[in-house]
Amino acid sequence: MKSMMSIGHLRGLRIVSCIGGSGSRPREHMRRMNFGEKENADNYDDGQDGYSSSEDDDEFDHLLDEENDEELAAIRQARIAQLKQQQSQHATNLSLGHGSLRTINESEFLAECTGSSKYVIVHFFNDEFERCKIMDFHLKIVAEAHVEAKFLRMDAAKAPFFVTKFRVRTLPSLFVYEEGREIGRLTGFDGLALNAKKPDEWHTGRLQEWLSETTGAIRYEKPSEE
Repeated sequence: MKSMMSIGHLRGLRIVSCIGGSGSRPREHMRRMNFGEKENADNYDDGQDGYSSSEDDDEFDHLLDEENDEELAAIRQARIAQLKQQQSQHATNLSLGHGSLRTINESEFLAECTGSSKYVIVHFFNDEFERCKIMDFHLKIVAEAHVEAKFLRMDAAKAPFFVTKFRVRTLPSLFVYEEGREIGRLTGFDGLALNAKKPDEWHTGRLQEWLSETTGAIRYEKPSEE
């Protein structure tokens, strides 16, 4: 703006010199120019057919807006594509039985664990065990929050073949499979309790943390308050 004002003053001086002559006419013309600037302070007149610096700024702003519009449009399109992909994956996961804790029998085990789901978590339980009920309580919460994995439960008393094969000796026992291959096992509440004197008291985040950090079966970020 300083350079444009200096150019404007030089042009004003040339206009005065062209008018020329002695007396007060040049000063009168200068006063008229200054009066015009006061009337239109926001639209500076450089003496060139009413061309103003604000119009010049508007032109550059328009060019900048076009560039920003292109960048924003690209970001918006990428975000829309990402959301569509997430929605599609979410729908696919639900169709595979994700999103809830389901009970299966022994004959369904292999098909459920080696099917289209990448990660499958299976809880071997017994209805008479209080700790199994505690595990189910937390698993239901995790299953609803993390549809990226499948959550199942199987009655150990009705699955003698797999209990023997996997050497299940303690209930609850939690198995994590990736594409049919065992990648993690949680026996009882091992490592979940914050207080060793109260092993049955732990929050769902502890289980989410174990599933995420130990096996990678779910995506979970530990809150700062934990």
